[in-house]
Amino acid sequence: MSDFSSLYKKYNSVSNLTNDLNNSVITLKRKGVASIKEYNDKHPKLAVTVDEISKANRLLLEIISILVSFYNKQDTKSELYELMDNSMFKNQILNNVVFKDEILRIFEKLKSEKELNPKDLSNIDKFISILDNEAAVLFRKLRTSRG
Repeated sequence: MSDFSSLYKKYNSVSNLTNDLNNSVITLKRKGVASIKEYNDKHPKLAVTVDEISKANRLLLEIISILVSFYNKQDTKSELYELMDNSMFKNQILNNVVFKDEILRIFEKLKSEKELNPKDLSNIDKFISILDNEAAVLFRKLRTSRG
C-alpha cells in the first residue's frame, strides 16, 4: 500500500470515529438543553427524538467498547492501534488510570442503558479532542503528500 493510501486509510478511520462520537455527544447535550423549559420554548428545534437518542447511545457504546477492548488487548487490528504513535493518546487516554476508570464506568452505564451525566460527556469530549487533533494532523499530511 502506498504512503498516501495508508495515510488516507488512517485519516478516514480517525475522522469517522470523531464524527460519530461528536454527533452522539451533541445529540445527548441537545437532549439535556431541550429539557430546560426556557430553552425549549425559545429553540424548539433543539428537541431530539427517542430514535436519535437511541442511535447516539448505540454509537457511543460501540465506540467506547472499541476503546475498552483496546485497553485490554491493544490489538494491532483495532482502529485505535493507528493512534499508538500519538503521544496525547498514549498519555491522556491509554496510560491515564483515572481516565481509563472513567471510561470503564461510562461503558458500564451505556451497557445498562443508564443516562450519561455532564461529567461523562466531558470525558468523552476529551477523547474526541484527541481524535480530532490526530485527524487534523493526518489531514495536513494528506494535503501535502504526493499521492
